[in-house]
Amino acid sequence: MSRKPYKQFHHGKGISKTAYGRKPMKWFPWTYIDTYNADTGRFRSRRKFGADGWAYKDLDTPDNHKPYDHVHDIQKGKRAPDRKPNKQERKEFEKAKKKRRFL
Repeated sequence: MSRKPYKQFHHGKGISKTAYGRKPMKWFPWTYIDTYNADTGRFRSRRKFGADGWAYKDLDTPDNHKPYDHVHDIQKGKRAPDRKPNKQERKEFEKAKKKRRFL
């Protein structure tokens, strides 16, 4: 079963709303980059960056392979296996899902 491709766009500090490339592993310290589905405007994922500018966490919504919200911790540039979000992450998911951004 293959993934259904969708057009997406990223939004965050220093990144334009029309940026369609991959999310970087190193970015501005203490920021995040959100990914939205360009057709519906729905939130897809968020990558958070720490004090040194390196990514430390990915928050992902359900997709074809994982039917639930899940989180990947990132250490040394590698994503760990997914896990269920804790209470604080769940709250962040709900807040991000309420926002809708369109091009």
